[in-house]
Amino acid sequence: MLKTTAILLSVFTVLVSCADEDYTIESYPNPKRGSYKECGLRSAGLVCDPYETLSESERMRINTQLVNFVSKTEEGGNKDFCSRKGTDAMFVIINKASQQFADGLREHWSNIDTQCGRFGLLVLALEDRRIYGSFDQRSPINMIQLQAIIATEENHIQTGSYTTAVTNILKEVAASMTPQNVTTTKAPETTTKSSPIQLPIFFLLLVAVFAHFL
Repeated sequence: MLKTTAILLSVFTVLVSCADEDYTIESYPNPKRGSYKECGLRSAGLVCDPYETLSESERMRINTQLVNFVSKTEEGGNKDFCSRKGTDAMFVIINKASQQFADGLREHWSNIDTQCGRFGLLVLALEDRRIYGSFDQRSPINMIQLQAIIATEENHIQTGSYTTAVTNILKEVAASMTPQNVTTTKAPETTTKSSPIQLPIFFLLLVAVFAHFL
């Protein structure tokens, strides 16, 4: 009888702990707003891993990538602050997720950037091993392009190489914004280099011709 009671208590404990892990949009811990310990961090950050799916070093590696992501997604050619500001992003892990959950959580945490609205999330769903991306419409991150980049990391995601997948996604998204700035700075240089050289030569030839006839 005692053994049966102990087994039932153990099963009940497991069921309760599993139920606690089924977070909702409202109950999911925010690592920037005081719930960093529940997210597996030692201080406020940009990663939430309540199940400790990743190692501490992996969480810190992704967190560093997210910190750098803001500066790497800045648009330097714009004068307006919000137009040139980089995008704040976070990475969270949950058992079950969907695109609706990712969008809902982003909206729930929209106070991360109330001024410019340049905020987004990458959500890893452990049950089906998928990553969902959700970024504010005011963010320069193109959602179709983001989904295509996530698709290229499908092999890493399915094999459980989550850290590699997330860091690659962040790098590719930031890199996809770089060519616009490179093109605009290089184009004027080629035209200014050729025109000043050709005009003096032309005038020197004219002077030489007139001097010959005089």
